[in-house]
Amino acid sequence: MRDEKPKYSSRRIWIERAVFALILAGVGVWIAGFYLSGAPYTITVSGKPVATVESLRAAKAVLRKARLERASGILAGSVRFAERVELRRAPKNAKLVDAPEAVGAVEEVAPVEVEAFAIVVDDSPVVALPEKEQAEKALSLVKRHYTREMGRLHVEPTFKEEVFVEKRYVGVEKLCAAPEDAVRVLTSIAEEPVFHTVKLGDRAVNLAVQYGVPISDLKKINPQMDLDRLVEGDQLLIRKGKPPVTVVCKAQITRTVTITPPPEARRYVRARTGKREMKILVTYENGELVSEDVISQVTTWETPQGTTYERPRP
Repeated sequence: MRDEKPKYSSRRIWIERAVFALILAGVGVWIAGFYLSGAPYTITVSGKPVATVESLRAAKAVLRKARLERASGILAGSVRFAERVELRRAPKNAKLVDAPEAVGAVEEVAPVEVEAFAIVVDDSPVVALPEKEQAEKALSLVKRHYTREMGRLHVEPTFKEEVFVEKRYVGVEKLCAAPEDAVRVLTSIAEEPVFHTVKLGDRAVNLAVQYGVPISDLKKINPQMDLDRLVEGDQLLIRKGKPPVTVVCKAQITRTVTITPPPEARRYVRARTGKREMKILVTYENGELVSEDVISQVTTWETPQGTTYERPRP
């Protein structure tokens, strides 16, 4: 009986050859990687060489440390460089530096961004927190900061600017650990006040036009100064310092004032004095009064006791 040799199809032969070729390619890549990892590598930022270290492995370790040192507690996948950072095979005779020096050089020129929940004001991120709930709590605390000493609010406080929470990459310097830290940033002065040193011949009307500020605003923020008689050398406040957000609050108050009848009404109103009770809607911005609007008012006249009036004779 003749032994039959196994027959291989051409398709099977090609599959085996392909697998063998892949194995050889993988071994070649591993050998090349092993060889190159031991060669010096240069770290570049936006195309400019920053530091050269002894190997590819050392370069990757430098970048990792430069990213994570400035974003403590943040997951590695949520931290990135704001600039384009690349690793290149170093030229011959390149000067090598040790890892700590390389980390410092990278940190000087490559800012770091973290992915977090940013509080965005008019499309500009102001501050960020690790969790969305923390960012939303910070906004609630900011509103409470400006309304805690007010009476009954007519409507819920709102922000004058467009304010929202969004997950995005922001500079690591904007990251806060807790909502209370974010509140301190949001209630601190972001835009410094602007002053004008009064010179001889300066007039408030001209300065208002020069700085684009209504004259009524200049009077309001400079109550201690007589704008009709500016004195040379005085510091005129043009714009107050402004925090990143403006909380608008509306409160309803009741105000009672004593009034006297106008001359044209004395023939109809037989009273010397009266009281006017007004319901007023008061608007505050960051705790400062900006406007008052009368909603309703009731006037009562008081007739002095013992006073008699004679009717006009026909």
